[in-house]
Amino acid sequence: MKSLMQDVPLTLDVVLRRCLETGKNVEVVAVTPAGVIRTTWGGIGRRATALAGVLDVLGVAPGGRVATFAWNTHRHVELFLGVPCAGRVVHGVNVRLTEEEILYQLRNAGDEVLFVDASLTGRLAEFAEQLPVREVVVLDDGAPVHEMFAEARRYEDLLAAVPDEPPVRRALPDDAAWICYTSGTTGLPKGVVSSHLACVLHSMSSMTVDSHAVSREDTLLTVTPLFHVNAWGLAYTAALANTKLVLPGRDASGGALAALIEAERVTVGAAVPTVWVDLLGPASTPYDMTSLRRVLCGGAPATRSLLDEVARRGLVFHKGWGMTEMLPSGTMQVQPPDLDLDSPAGALTRVGKPSAGVRVRLVGPDGEVLLWDGQSSGELEASGPWVIRAYLDPDDDSNDSRFHDGWLRTGDLAVIHPDGVVEIVDRVKDVIKSGGEWISSLALEQALAAHPEVAQCAVVAVPHDKWGERPAAAVVAADGSAPCVEALAAFLAGRVPKWWLPELIVVVDELPLTTVGKYDKKALRARLSSPSRS
Repeated sequence: MKSLMQDVPLTLDVVLRRCLETGKNVEVVAVTPAGVIRTTWGGIGRRATALAGVLDVLGVAPGGRVATFAWNTHRHVELFLGVPCAGRVVHGVNVRLTEEEILYQLRNAGDEVLFVDASLTGRLAEFAEQLPVREVVVLDDGAPVHEMFAEARRYEDLLAAVPDEPPVRRALPDDAAWICYTSGTTGLPKGVVSSHLACVLHSMSSMTVDSHAVSREDTLLTVTPLFHVNAWGLAYTAALANTKLVLPGRDASGGALAALIEAERVTVGAAVPTVWVDLLGPASTPYDMTSLRRVLCGGAPATRSLLDEVARRGLVFHKGWGMTEMLPSGTMQVQPPDLDLDSPAGALTRVGKPSAGVRVRLVGPDGEVLLWDGQSSGELEASGPWVIRAYLDPDDDSNDSRFHDGWLRTGDLAVIHPDGVVEIVDRVKDVIKSGGEWISSLALEQALAAHPEVAQCAVVAVPHDKWGERPAAAVVAADGSAPCVEALAAFLAGRVPKWWLPELIVVVDELPLTTVGKYDKKALRARLSSPSRS
């Protein structure tokens, strides 16, 4: 028997119609070099609709790829919504990448047109003649345009020249909507291609109380860049929920973000741990941030000191785990401010239950599926409607090695408790094998982070003649502290097995970061590796 329900395709047209029909009076606030720009979801919806005509003028065929090189602003959101709804594919290029990485991604994605913020034209001017696109369009954000792009077409001129309501090309649920590239910490980045259906389902899941809990009652500050998994999918989620959205533009410093929270009465913010450490530190002291109620945090493990500060402020902490390959939501743990962080439920390594729609399992070294007993450790694998089944034209064997019987191999080592709560043990590539025994870099980091004089820390493997590998740690001191290396070693000695103790502990001014704000362990290994110790 067939159902008698209406056949409404789940594409991003659902989000676009939501903007046009119910978002007319819901603000979207963007910080640009020209100042703060205020629009509405209705205004973004109208301009996103007009993009279909712009792409026709630019000669981008249905299914064609369109790149962006921009900060978090209202224009960037228009592109992320309008390009897919016009039947094309949007590709947000990370503005912090090297020239080689940018050119590689543009070629690998097959981008035809590139939209770039005027304030970023100087960055591209260095290799403008090598850009593998046939046209560059400038997003006038109030900054000067580099002379290399003086003759380039302007976004606002193109929008003004097309009809207000051109017909929207109809996409199908399994059509590609956007492309995002992984961080490429172990090789060239890999292209992740999301479908319209995956985007809509992910956004609907993000609105649930056990996930990001984004609602129409919120004012959401998205520090996570749009070029990083569509700001964790939050641009679409906020549009669907009719949430007031605040876009910080280029300046993601603690003081600038705190000022935005005060000015716009932000209730929830989304950022990686390093941003939250800065935002909730001394930089925020002059500002009234009492409107803030919830912290959305992911991309890297949170430190104990960050969670202590979140609890001191009475904030709810949403601790997520996921990957670009999962758009990126995999699991979520919602922690109230009164949670005992020293209890099993409050362990820093616990990342919550799988998001509704995502399945996880543990797999042993011989491919056997392990029990959810809180003890068995294996590689975490994932499956679901917003989990990829392959990469876009990888340059290696990833499409064979990274998938197992249709499941994505995440590269994370974990245990799963009987109630379904996932606990991350380590990254497969970060675990340290010393003298034939495994040492968890994550467990060492959590132990070090418990020291009151440590603000941030990272542990990596360094070569050793006798033991093969030994752990080495780099720590950033908490404000006003000057931790002694010997005292840190003594602190660890009472918390981890003796043979786990790092071969080397160094205090540094800052830890190297990747272009999306994660600790760059590849760079740290190179820095801490030294002639082998016997």
